[in-house]
Amino acid sequence: MKYTGRITGLIIMLMTIIAVRLYAYIYLDYSFSNPPYPGIIGLLIAYWAGKQYDKVKFYSEKDSLTGFYNRRFVDELLPSLLAKMDRKNEKLSIVILDCDNFKAINDRYGHRKGDLVLQELSALLLTIIRKGDIAARWGGDEFLIIAPCAGDEEIKQILKRFNNELLELSKKMQMAISISSGYAIYPSDTKEIEDLISIADSKMYRLKNAARS
Repeated sequence: MKYTGRITGLIIMLMTIIAVRLYAYIYLDYSFSNPPYPGIIGLLIAYWAGKQYDKVKFYSEKDSLTGFYNRRFVDELLPSLLAKMDRKNEKLSIVILDCDNFKAINDRYGHRKGDLVLQELSALLLTIIRKGDIAARWGGDEFLIIAPCAGDEEIKQILKRFNNELLELSKKMQMAISISSGYAIYPSDTKEIEDLISIADSKMYRLKNAARS
């Protein structure tokens, strides 16, 4: 959780306290030696209010089940991130991953077990992405990876590690767990955000359908 609200609130309140005490000193003959009890109370209130803001901001960006960033956060982040890649003349990869046969897992083992599978996949995903990559829950049993400064080879390595680790996770969960994935690279594949995600999504579904046939 970030401290933006708390820091901003404390700075504003501190500046207000200083301004009020200076005014009182200059115009009201107020002594600086007087204990700043009202100011202390004000700082505590500002910290509390800032903390509530930080909580609301945090949970508005996070998925409650996995702790990953949510779709809303990704939608807000991508435009500025792609602009940054343009300035640096770098690539950016979007990866979409979908848990295979997730409905069957829910039907056979129950939704609680299904939620546990998603949590385990999330934890595993965090161990294989690179520092600076961003993982998000895209919806249902779909995850999304944003990989700045990454091209074809980097993504293939990430997916290879993930698939290898899934074998161990399947043993741990005592069920077959696999994923289908697709990725698109900016700006090689497209320079449009919606098209970038659409291309990755289409590749993922082609792989999933091929596995079923």
